[in-house]
Amino acid sequence: MKNYTEINRDMWNTTADVHAKVSLPKLLERVAHSDFSTFDEVEKEIFAWLNLKDKNVAQLSCNNGRELISCKKAGAARCVGFDIADKFIEQGKLLAKTGNIEVEFVCTNIYEISNDYNNSFDIIYVTIGALGWLSDLDAYFKIVNRLLKPNGQIFIYEMHPILDMFNAETGLEIKKSYFMTEPDIVEEAPDYLDPSVNVALPSYWFHYKLSDLISGCLDNGLTIKHFKEYAHDISGVYKDFEKLETRPPMCYTLVAQKLGGSISL
Repeated sequence: MKNYTEINRDMWNTTADVHAKVSLPKLLERVAHSDFSTFDEVEKEIFAWLNLKDKNVAQLSCNNGRELISCKKAGAARCVGFDIADKFIEQGKLLAKTGNIEVEFVCTNIYEISNDYNNSFDIIYVTIGALGWLSDLDAYFKIVNRLLKPNGQIFIYEMHPILDMFNAETGLEIKKSYFMTEPDIVEEAPDYLDPSVNVALPSYWFHYKLSDLISGCLDNGLTIKHFKEYAHDISGVYKDFEKLETRPPMCYTLVAQKLGGSISL
């Protein structure tokens, strides 16, 4: 696990250098505005159900924390972002400082989050492109359980794992099995924000079926309260699929709650 993590950390720190040039300047301009938000209509609806206002929120694999800053702008209380990439954490701190927004950022391996954060959060927020970098999903949901307060909830808004079967450039031709278990080794790849730049470092991507995600919640004391699939792309990689009349599901939302109480969705 540690080898996978360190290899991916190096890749993400290199990616952060690319994003510092491509996207960070615009984000620094936008984040100071009172109406700054990265939420789409789906997130607005789910966060309304979860009653985000005055809740303590953690974002796991937060990247530069722009979504977490959006939570704070929308009325959340304590907000803490955790990420393995030192340089993305630095960007998050810069965004928060520029926007005069009180958000905490912690550089850490997700599997090594300190016990000081146990039972601290009402909501754990997981969004696009986070889960595929995890080498141990069961251990991850154990950590989610210990970080959540009693009755706390995890909200996942992610790309649909069925997309791992396809190559975005060749359409709906199946390239890989939905039931693959070995990590996908990527030696180098175009950056997702600036495809003209190749990130020439290896990385490991882990495919998890929806049943893996649901079982991971249920096996670790998290009750499924909501699940929905959608036909739009949030990854930015499969946008061309949206033009197809016949297409697979492209993203989903899942809310699970730590045992000890219930919410009504």
